[in-house]
Amino acid sequence: MKRWLIDGLNVSEDQIRLLLNSQATKQNIEDSFMEHLVNNAAIDKGDAIIIYFAGHGSSLVAPQDWFQEAKNTAEVQVICPYDHDTNTTQGRIAGISERSLHALIDDLSSTKGNNITLILDCCFSPAQTPRNILDRRITRWTRTTKAIPDDLYRGLWTGARGKPHISHLGFFNPPLATHVLLAACPLGCESTEDKEGGKFTTNFIRAMLELPLYRTSYAHLIEHLVQAAPDSQKFVCLGQYKDRTVFNGVPFVIDKRFSFATLGSDTNKLKVEVGAIHGIVEGCELTIYLHNYLCSQNPPIACAVVSELHPTWCYVRIKSQTSEVPTTCWAKVSKWNNHRPFRVHLKSTLTSFVRIWKLRRTISTKVGGLASKGGLNILRVRHAAQADISLALGRHSVTVVQHQPIFSEKHHRVVKIEKDALEVIDDAALFNLHLFLKNLEYPLQNLIEMELYRLDPLSWTKVDSNVLDTGAAILPYEGGAIYQIILQNKSQVDLWPYLVYMDPNGYSITMLYQPDLSLENPPLPKQGFLEIGSGKPGSEALSFALGTHNHLDSGYLKLFLSSIPVTMNLLEQSSSYSSPTPSHAGLPVTHSEVQIWDTAIASVTFIRHPDQTS
Repeated sequence: MKRWLIDGLNVSEDQIRLLLNSQATKQNIEDSFMEHLVNNAAIDKGDAIIIYFAGHGSSLVAPQDWFQEAKNTAEVQVICPYDHDTNTTQGRIAGISERSLHALIDDLSSTKGNNITLILDCCFSPAQTPRNILDRRITRWTRTTKAIPDDLYRGLWTGARGKPHISHLGFFNPPLATHVLLAACPLGCESTEDKEGGKFTTNFIRAMLELPLYRTSYAHLIEHLVQAAPDSQKFVCLGQYKDRTVFNGVPFVIDKRFSFATLGSDTNKLKVEVGAIHGIVEGCELTIYLHNYLCSQNPPIACAVVSELHPTWCYVRIKSQTSEVPTTCWAKVSKWNNHRPFRVHLKSTLTSFVRIWKLRRTISTKVGGLASKGGLNILRVRHAAQADISLALGRHSVTVVQHQPIFSEKHHRVVKIEKDALEVIDDAALFNLHLFLKNLEYPLQNLIEMELYRLDPLSWTKVDSNVLDTGAAILPYEGGAIYQIILQNKSQVDLWPYLVYMDPNGYSITMLYQPDLSLENPPLPKQGFLEIGSGKPGSEALSFALGTHNHLDSGYLKLFLSSIPVTMNLLEQSSSYSSPTPSHAGLPVTHSEVQIWDTAIASVTFIRHPDQTS
């Protein structure tokens, strides 16, 4: 389950609290619930929260006055922590009752919202048939032999005390408004396990990997499980919001690597909203998909190659397909077809000999060899002088020497990155592709000026004159300093600008400015200017962070310009910066007859005084 959360839903490991075996005591479960969920400031209201229990359930006779209405024969359902039915200094443990867990979830829901999924792979009171008795070792239920009804009151969660408690249906109380319940079986039935684990969990994870989750509701998920395993258990889905998309759709955000594609009814050509301004060339290969949502099953339906290239879009020819291509779909670059391979030199040491040897086998020494996982042509060279980067492998990091700074030798040329070596090479190759990308016709050469100004943090007025000199700025570093960029358009063309910050320390590309494509007029008019970071709504001032131990650091301001609006989300890469994806992202735009695109670039270098520590 943890592996699926990390690999399938892209959940960071520090967002998961896992209690196994002796860790999963009643006290630890309740303490972790409060610390990791209820009192966790990192969780915003509406975030998706999953509470998963795999183990045994049990039941006890309800103590007197447990229910608001008298039910002398009613039973109380409990999940069994590791120390269930044992005696402790606080008394005998009678499990965690549904009354306690629901009170905990009530507290959680009041602070974090009702996007909560409770998954129970256990059973509480299976019918005592001969088969059940024989299969006791594989049934997720245990008999409570020592705890007595009064122990339920003694172990009741504080927040549950004094609250009216009516339903004897326990965990299966239908009105559930705080969460959705997914359970292995209904009351009176058994949940079982085999060598793969709980049957419910096994089928659940299999479904997660098979279904298009971005449009699957909880109810449809359970229907799928029942149909996929008709002879298995009777899986359960309950809750007021069971018709919501699973996890309320939170994990299924738009994948910015995808571009919108349409199949023309008159031309029968597949048109993709990606072109030369994105680094596409004829011969690039794209994979075609039905949707563009992360964390949701999305197998490719076709492979295509760029046959006709335009500045902001292209036509592709279908090479192969597994199903019919619909009139609207999505495309992702699978092979960039960069004509000049990205050149890598591997530095071998005695301690890294084996790791380097394995890496050598995966990188071709011949032009035209296999493309990397990121779809770029990578070439391994013998000497550092021939390379774009040199790599030295550590146990948990990669040291990269960058051999081709654009502007000056003062750029930070050696970086250490805690990633897999192949991932670093892919990131660096794609980074360089966008960094060096330019229109060889230079239609806007010397017609666009980029100016960088330091701002006063209180008045947001310019402190000094333009600090960019012939495309470069060398600045003393001051933590918290803010800046503004002004673009001057001296051409006779109205333009749509897109500004990114390219950080060679981690090969991240962060979008600093992209216009709203629904604007009636281009933001950068001919013979006009545009302020970026003015302090006005939607234009926050820019700031740059320097690592605590770095005394010199640098990056690039890369400007992409187009005479028509275009979606440029494809550029962003490996960045901790999180900008909201505009509602128009990925949608088609109207293309005029004449299209112009170009780029401009500037470098920014920060120098910290030796006495500065932050």
